[in-house]
Amino acid sequence: MQIVPPRLYGAVVHSSVFLGASTIAEVFVASSLAGIGPNVALAVGFLITVGIYNFDKLADLDADEENYAERTAFVAAHPRLYAGFSALAIVGALWLAVRHGGVYGLGLTLFPGVVAVFYSAPLVPLPSVDRLKDIFLVNTASVSLAWAVLVGFAPLAVAATTSEYAAGATVAAVWFFLRSAISVEVHNVRDVSGDARNGVETLPTVIGVRRTQLSLYALELVSVGLVWAAARAGVVPAWAPVALLPAVAYSTWITYALTGTDRSVERLCTLRDAEGVLMAVGIAVVAAVAGTGGTLG
Repeated sequence: MQIVPPRLYGAVVHSSVFLGASTIAEVFVASSLAGIGPNVALAVGFLITVGIYNFDKLADLDADEENYAERTAFVAAHPRLYAGFSALAIVGALWLAVRHGGVYGLGLTLFPGVVAVFYSAPLVPLPSVDRLKDIFLVNTASVSLAWAVLVGFAPLAVAATTSEYAAGATVAAVWFFLRSAISVEVHNVRDVSGDARNGVETLPTVIGVRRTQLSLYALELVSVGLVWAAARAGVVPAWAPVALLPAVAYSTWITYALTGTDRSVERLCTLRDAEGVLMAVGIAVVAAVAGTGGTLG
């Protein structure tokens, strides 16, 4: 039974609105870890995510046809709408970033776009490869870094806060680097057949899906250890590890379910992108308990 109508699913997921909503949640989480109140960085994160991902989909229609047949068909049916929607989103993000975060905000907002260009376009001056996408592990690290920097530090830039919040923002950025790396490799499991045929080296194509799963379990533990250590040091709120643990458990289940089940890997990847929302809900609930006389804070 089709729970979500195909057209609605396509409009929300293939237009990157779903990813944009996840970015809002992640910026909220980063703000909470740093001790900064929600600000316009939430909107900046949403808009720049929608804009960059949609342009990337338009640029890679031919290359993505094998790995993303459903998405490619949807995007190809609305190219002008995608381009216009994406351009407006990027202009809106940059305008908000400059108005509220100045040059620092502008630089942070542009950073994912600059990385995206070198990731997809043949601009890398190396003899063997010309895109970041074609360099083993660098492909994952570049995507992870692009969004970790934006999500972790955009709230700090917009709030124009002092260095007292910088340590928490740095922990948030490292946290989201690790979470993004896990997400990228989960998506690479979905793409393993097409990537292998196209000569793209990712963790699943190089070491296999099973070893990739084991590597991702290790990154889950590193993520938990990072937040626990930061909470013990007083850099992030004491309740942070408890608040984020359900999202880690959820992510671990997604990785486990990639093999040995009859679940759609495509749908699992979509569910994986919802992790940020679960983080935000966990933080909102646990922070509310801690702020009303609970023992977590």
